[in-house]
Amino acid sequence: MANENQTTAFPDTQKDISNLKQTATDAASDLGNAAAHHADKAKRQVKDLAQHATDEGMEQVSRVTGQAGDVLGAVKQYISDRPFASVGVALLAGYIYGRRSAS
Repeated sequence: MANENQTTAFPDTQKDISNLKQTATDAASDLGNAAAHHADKAKRQVKDLAQHATDEGMEQVSRVTGQAGDVLGAVKQYISDRPFASVGVALLAGYIYGRRSAS
């Protein structure tokens, strides 16, 4: 046994150590793959979230623009239906604004 080196003296132990090293290497590889997979998944989810936020934002802008157009249309209709009343309201608003600005 004095002439044997450690590899030939304990073959089962060496095999177990080799298996343990391989298991550790596999585990590290699996961990890296799992981390990369989860990072990709998180990246996709953030991208989806950003897209949904953009879509909803555009929907809100469209809704507000439509409402502003409705209000503007109603004002135009009111002015065309009642031109003298509209001029009177404008004069009154100008007078009140002028009085407040002068104070």
